[in-house]
Amino acid sequence: MANNTVADKLDMLAGQLSSAAQRLRSGALSLEADTRERLGLITAASDLVNIIGQPKDKMMMFLPMSTHWTSVRLFIKWKAFEKIPTDDGADISYAELAAKVGGDQSLITRFAQTLVANGTLRQIGTDRVAHTELSRCFVTENPIWGMAQFLFDSKLASYVAMPKYFDQFGIVEPKDRSNTIYAFAEGRLGSTVWDINHADEHRLKTITLAMGSVEEMLPALGLYDLSWVVQEAAKAEDRPLVVDVGGGRGQALKGMFAATPGLPRNRCVLEDLPEVVEAVRKEDAEMTEVKMVGTDFFKEQPVKGALVYYIRRCLHDYSDEECVEILRHISAAMAADSKLLIVETLLSNPPSALQAAMDIMMLAIGGKERNLEGFKAICGQAGLKITKVVENPGSNAVIECGLA
Repeated sequence: MANNTVADKLDMLAGQLSSAAQRLRSGALSLEADTRERLGLITAASDLVNIIGQPKDKMMMFLPMSTHWTSVRLFIKWKAFEKIPTDDGADISYAELAAKVGGDQSLITRFAQTLVANGTLRQIGTDRVAHTELSRCFVTENPIWGMAQFLFDSKLASYVAMPKYFDQFGIVEPKDRSNTIYAFAEGRLGSTVWDINHADEHRLKTITLAMGSVEEMLPALGLYDLSWVVQEAAKAEDRPLVVDVGGGRGQALKGMFAATPGLPRNRCVLEDLPEVVEAVRKEDAEMTEVKMVGTDFFKEQPVKGALVYYIRRCLHDYSDEECVEILRHISAAMAADSKLLIVETLLSNPPSALQAAMDIMMLAIGGKERNLEGFKAICGQAGLKITKVVENPGSNAVIECGLA
């Protein structure tokens, strides 16, 4: 890349960073609240490496990343983060930490200093260590604690297994939810991700917590306005209004109720596997007015002619062929004026580094993230057409469909 081009790109990044700094000082920007701005600055940092880094520089960056997360995972397993004092200004010697963990001082020090080098822990002097804001997240069970273990335990094994998987099955996308890379890595071909995760109580806990952090960043509707459903409700008092397909424990429906005053709860339906909706029925008083239906979205859609069918963060779990099957069951139940709302990440073309990483994560379980053309393809094969797309900045998109 020519020197002038590099200089121009650096000027652009400098301007972006300077603008963010000024807005932070004035109070016009909150990096905690403004997810889109924060992710933009992280992307800018990545862009800096891409602009000035040489191939050997970029390759060397992979090494600290892999050792960093290995060290995090081990310190969580050994409860080492819990042994470091959490009081402000408090620290502990490497010798004391090793004794509390019950490990060799030299070994504990080496892993701890890997975490210091990557900013997860803070070294005091030459032989003491203290918490940072990040390391405090690994002291107790919370979404970030869960995410660190989920990514290492579940995803890393799948990545390592990919070369052998493609050697055995060919260089093609997985199409069967029972024969995924994830199942191959676990030695459990023939089992679904659901079966594998529910067989391990600790893994299920970490996955549930990890997904909680994702849910916070991906609202049920975002900028999509569902108020028209309330206006249509009076036209047919016995018509189901919103069917949440694969709705889990009803998080999305709760978001809709909060965002759409007047939406009648007793005319909304929560669908998921029988054991999931039965748990919601027993445990969640907030959902008592909602109709609950235990079903499998790979089977016939039991609620016919609803005004809105809604499916959120389900399709990216499955191959194109399986998504078409799910969507065909929904389209077969739709009336002429029914709408299907698909809420998913909408990939740009080319995707960002984070989007591309998420796509490969989904590949491991047989799914994929899609761009608009990808959604048009699977919807078209299911007798649907996309009528509107509402993107939620820094988050997901709502893809509105009607019958073709």
